[in-house]
Amino acid sequence: MIRNFSLLLYLILIFFYITKSYANNLTINGLSKLSLKDLQTQTSIDLNKNIISEDDINILLKDLYRSELIFDIEYNKDKNNHYIIIQENKLIENIFFNGNSRIDDDLLIKNISAKENRFVNKNLINDDINLIKSIYKSQGFNKVNVIVSLEKYSNDRVNLIYEITENNQSQINRIKFIGNDTFSDRYLLSLVNSKARNFYNIFTSGSNLNIENFRFDVNKIKSFYNQKGFFNVNVDFSISENLSNKYTVNFFIEEGERIKLDNIEIETSNLISSDILEKNFNKFKEKMHKNNLYYDQNIIDSFTDKLNKILINNNNFNIVYVTKFESDNKSNKLLFYQDKIVPSTINKINIIGNNITKDETIRSKLQFEPGDYFNNNLLTVTKRELSKNRYINKVTITSETNEGKSNIIIDIDEKKKTGSFLVGGTYSGDYGAGLTISAKDDNIFGSGNSFETIFTGNQEDILFKISFIQYPVSSSNIKNSYSIFNDETDLSDSFGFKSDEFGFSYSINFDYNETTSITSGLSYKTSDRHSAKKNISSVNDNIGKYNIYSLNSSITHDSTNDFLYPTDGVKNSLFFEYSPEKVSDDSYYKFIIKSDIYKKFKNSNRFVFLSNDIGYAESLEDNLSTINSFSLGGLNFKGFDYRGIGPKQDNIYIGGNKFFTSTIGYGGSFLFDDKDNVYTKLFYTLGSIWDSDYNDNSDIDIRSSAGISFDVLTAVGPISLSYAIPIDKNNDDRTREFNFSIGTSF
Repeated sequence: MIRNFSLLLYLILIFFYITKSYANNLTINGLSKLSLKDLQTQTSIDLNKNIISEDDINILLKDLYRSELIFDIEYNKDKNNHYIIIQENKLIENIFFNGNSRIDDDLLIKNISAKENRFVNKNLINDDINLIKSIYKSQGFNKVNVIVSLEKYSNDRVNLIYEITENNQSQINRIKFIGNDTFSDRYLLSLVNSKARNFYNIFTSGSNLNIENFRFDVNKIKSFYNQKGFFNVNVDFSISENLSNKYTVNFFIEEGERIKLDNIEIETSNLISSDILEKNFNKFKEKMHKNNLYYDQNIIDSFTDKLNKILINNNNFNIVYVTKFESDNKSNKLLFYQDKIVPSTINKINIIGNNITKDETIRSKLQFEPGDYFNNNLLTVTKRELSKNRYINKVTITSETNEGKSNIIIDIDEKKKTGSFLVGGTYSGDYGAGLTISAKDDNIFGSGNSFETIFTGNQEDILFKISFIQYPVSSSNIKNSYSIFNDETDLSDSFGFKSDEFGFSYSINFDYNETTSITSGLSYKTSDRHSAKKNISSVNDNIGKYNIYSLNSSITHDSTNDFLYPTDGVKNSLFFEYSPEKVSDDSYYKFIIKSDIYKKFKNSNRFVFLSNDIGYAESLEDNLSTINSFSLGGLNFKGFDYRGIGPKQDNIYIGGNKFFTSTIGYGGSFLFDDKDNVYTKLFYTLGSIWDSDYNDNSDIDIRSSAGISFDVLTAVGPISLSYAIPIDKNNDDRTREFNFSIGTSF
């Protein structure tokens, strides 16, 4: 009995020892609005139990830290007693940003997690600090500091204040390429998105130092080298600070071996005539030989696309040409072979996103319709053509094919406001300063048709014109243009009289294909030529009132790679105007031929160009009116003043019935950073104007000049500055070395 009692007593002592070691007093202070019941809802630990382990305390603290009701916690332990001091959370009344001169408040508010009328959350605030720093880094600010403070607004509300110290913007002032033996630094620089900013980059607002941009550029360089046959190229980068907030980016390139083709073969086809296949294949091989037979994905893809277009044009939709590259230790072989595909037909065309533009307007511009064979090339062409319309921002075309049927989805991002009102100043090297006021709508009632009223005035001309351009729903390649105009021209300083004209015109334009367009039109105008400056024949023959009817036609072929500043391709145009005798009071005919050829250097943004203009005009009755003759100088012949070249009669300009100019030049961005929109041209021009009906001298006197021009591409259009020196000139020619205008140089 005594033994059992002793054992029981021993067990009780052990129980009390264990209980003493684990029984802890938990004290929670700092509660004012919250109660223990409120805290209990935030944790899985029973706050009222007598035995709380260390593990319980850890779970409790984690739960409370995650609670939106609690801003901060202070925890202490004294032997077996646990003390938790709660700092209750408060609602955010206002959010303020101080010191952010480069980033707007709206952008920061939109991106941070903290919001007004929500509880303050320390974890989210820390995330917001990192987010703000990331936003600044994307703008080139890599040393920004952000400090957050709370300002008491009321007992349960605070203002959240972000104090931002932006410091100086980090700038890339140099980009280097190391290991690029095949391609120049300048050419690689034109490929990457990274850009350096130097003292002469006056048209850029800053340089970003963004790691993600450099990683993207690494992949872009790799892709370029792969396309050029460097299949084992390695590219990496490093960043080093050379001055305070000035950095150099080094791209390290291990080119590896470049693949050179030893054999090129093509599988013959009974779907393409042997003559056509052989002719195109020989042209392809010529290009490859000019490239020293190095593998070039762009040349290969271009030839493959051409073969497949020939197949499609011959109504072969279930066969395509594809390529296969085979390589072993002995040779590298490229094979073009035919592969069968399952053709599909277009089932449905769904157009979405066009809230304003009518469906029929969009459909009239499509290159395909339900029932046609599905063709990816037509999707590409359609996307490009739709994007040209001024009332469309962006076009996305996707397709879904199932069991030989393709559904096409055309997503239109259209401009919600297609109407505009413009008042602006203009400047031309020929006409001087001017003013333009216009009101237009590029998408009347969602029809795709446009209407414009324009007033423009300068030192020589005041024009008021109302135009309407209509695109027939029945054809996507035609547009009709109608206009009414009133034009008052002061030619006193050149031809010696003034002219007031009122009339209307109509023209129809037909896009024959992607590069060729044909335009024909007719016009009628009444012309009142008055205020003779001198009593001489070239002036007197023009004075009077005329009813003038004319027909005109033009054809243009344009394969250049850019509308504003072409560097490769050809643009040729022929213009003809005819005003018939007995019908028109001032009868004549006129031809103008223009030819512009651009040739871009291989693996470079530099180019050479040749521009030729020829004009021929004759009267069908008496002398050709000087207002219908040609003139030279100014924008069409740098180094000479506007209408500064050509014969005169008693100091009155009379122009000529014939002219030509020829300009050869060299262009690129070699004087400035490739990422600036500043382009330069060196040029030499020669030409002449002759055979005026008011001058017995019909000699072709050659003039010439040489110079340099700068074209700055801005939001308002190209701004052109040029300096040219006349080389060959006549004594009575007027010269002007400097020229300025809004528009490209040539």
